[in-house]
Amino acid sequence: MIKEIVKTIGFFLMGFVIYLGVKELLGPFDENAEMMFDGYYNQQEDTMDAVFIGNSHIYKFWQGAFAWDELGMASSNLATSAMPASAMKNVMIEALKTQSPKVVVLDATPFASEDKSLERKNNKIHLLLDNMKFSWNRVEMIENYCKFSEVSGMDKLQYYFPIMQFHPRWKELSKTDFLKTHPSYLNSNYQKSWMSKGLEEDTPHTITEERQKVGELNEAALRDLLEWCKGQEVEVLFVAMPILRTVNLARINYVGDIIEEAGFAFVNCNDKEWYDSFGFQEKDDFQDVNHTNIKGSYKFTTVFGEYLMEQYGLEDHRGEDKYASYEEEALGYRKKVKKYFKY
Repeated sequence: MIKEIVKTIGFFLMGFVIYLGVKELLGPFDENAEMMFDGYYNQQEDTMDAVFIGNSHIYKFWQGAFAWDELGMASSNLATSAMPASAMKNVMIEALKTQSPKVVVLDATPFASEDKSLERKNNKIHLLLDNMKFSWNRVEMIENYCKFSEVSGMDKLQYYFPIMQFHPRWKELSKTDFLKTHPSYLNSNYQKSWMSKGLEEDTPHTITEERQKVGELNEAALRDLLEWCKGQEVEVLFVAMPILRTVNLARINYVGDIIEEAGFAFVNCNDKEWYDSFGFQEKDDFQDVNHTNIKGSYKFTTVFGEYLMEQYGLEDHRGEDKYASYEEEALGYRKKVKKYFKY
């Protein structure tokens, strides 16, 4: 009897191990998301002074390699495309498992949208789920996301077992799916289009003082995050990156009001004083109306980085043995992008 029980337990353990491997192979492949989590998990514990969390507005604006080279700041991103508002708290929990930063910088834009089903429910949640380590926090993220996206019953299983949704991808597997070939470079971005593309025509930056209410579910996710952050010891700063489209600016103002009313700092980089401080040349410095390219990102990182250094008392760690890996990764990034941008 005992022998049979041991065999059964062994069978299920073996199945679970196989599942963990298969889920990474058959989920939606994204080298940037893979790099983000691998790079973050592999960084020496308790060496980051600043952690940036959010969607593409984070990783296309803030580059840890630039911050290290110009300021000696030890920082990193933990960001994926279209990160849903419901996931922000769980990603912050994940980030604080291995790092004790002086400040966590949170992207305000995931909350600045309506509650349209297509905006809330998308397969890009797998960019988080398929790259996070298995833990109760990951389970909680799934539950939060399903509640947020109004997914219930058996439909929730696709997030626990992505093979149910992505099993046809086995036909598309290639050598790159089996190899970890994407260095993190302090989780700095190096997508080719981002490094080489600018705007085709001038798109001026606009400013508005209007407020527009966001969706109820997004507002609830924000308020839940703010309440949770009150119990954390780390400093929290919310930021809205500068954008060239007017559609979300009034909602960003609304989100900023909620953040400040809760007692947290909020920087809206679309405000005139902030926007002018970056010295952007829109046609050359933006990839599209929502994101800077590598040139604009350099300007943003250096200016915003100086603000963080002064505001939160961050140190210049260049030359310290404990931070030798930061120097090595920043050097690797310089070599990686030198064809497109020299600094």
